[in-house]
Amino acid sequence: MGRAAHRAVTRITVRGMHFGLDYAAGRPAPSAIRNAGYDFVIRYLSDGGPAMPGKLLTPAEADDLRAHGISIVSNWETTAARMLDGYGAGVTDARAALAQVLRCGGRTDRPIYFSADFDATPQQQVSIDAYLDGAASVIGRVNVGIYGGYWPVSRALDGGTATWAWQTVAWSGGKADPRIAIFQTGEQVTVDGIQCDVNQTDRTDFGQWDAETEEPDLTPEQDAVLRDVQTQLRGPGLNGWPQLGTDAQGRNRTVVDGLAAALNQIDELRTEISDLEATTAELKDEVARLSGQHHWPFPFSLVEGPATAIADQLARLEQLLPGVPLPGWGTGPNGHSGKTAEAEHAPAGNLPKAVSDS
Repeated sequence: MGRAAHRAVTRITVRGMHFGLDYAAGRPAPSAIRNAGYDFVIRYLSDGGPAMPGKLLTPAEADDLRAHGISIVSNWETTAARMLDGYGAGVTDARAALAQVLRCGGRTDRPIYFSADFDATPQQQVSIDAYLDGAASVIGRVNVGIYGGYWPVSRALDGGTATWAWQTVAWSGGKADPRIAIFQTGEQVTVDGIQCDVNQTDRTDFGQWDAETEEPDLTPEQDAVLRDVQTQLRGPGLNGWPQLGTDAQGRNRTVVDGLAAALNQIDELRTEISDLEATTAELKDEVARLSGQHHWPFPFSLVEGPATAIADQLARLEQLLPGVPLPGWGTGPNGHSGKTAEAEHAPAGNLPKAVSDS
């Protein structure tokens, strides 16, 4: 593609740079490509017919390239000015290109570069953009790339009709758009007897099939679920929930803050309950001790001491009663002891013993 000078090139390897080939006249052996110092190839997904027998990437070639550690980048080109056929052509070509990618073991999330292999004018950009729109309807805008000179490439990037760009030195007036992923230098080399164009890039991801890509973005539904979970945890506007109270700085608590506050209160309640249990046990012991002493209840406890002393005195006095005549006792006419009238009516159990006649 493009206009290039065929000459022997001694390639200088620069750290961070990748060098690759594109070719159509034949298929150089992947081992030869690797031995020549190239680590990627840009391969056509369209048939070149008898004039270009090596143009179409085949599944067997793709397997051999991968086995030799050579990265593959996709390109579609039938005729140089195919893009001027507009939207419908873009749809048709993108479908065919994607089908060939999948036949060769490629991925649906990798870009395909569509060629504008001519010096496109600003007026022709309308058709070129329409073609790219058609391709985007099939493979997604994020996977649409353009190959061409500086001006159609830059216009497509500016207009957002292409996400990836492979710029050729041809029709570029010495300019290079800084947004491009790959640059076709215009140099040509012969590898395994096949004439090849030389390309270079300083990008880690330049559209190769084996690039390590990030996980795809969340779907709108997944994003909505995550946002709802975030709101439930942190409150409306992520400013906490008024229902959960405020922290020491006066800010509404989040669910996590509220849970932490609740756990702290539970710990405090556990401490208070432990203290109450200890106090209850002490009270039970004191009640048991007091119950064993049989103290008089208030207010009788005020006279408990004097009453006890009087009782003790009465007990000692009672021990002396058998030897002392008591009121109500005397000697009858017959010389025997008798009882007064009051004594006759006293209960038998309360009668004192009679004094002996002897």
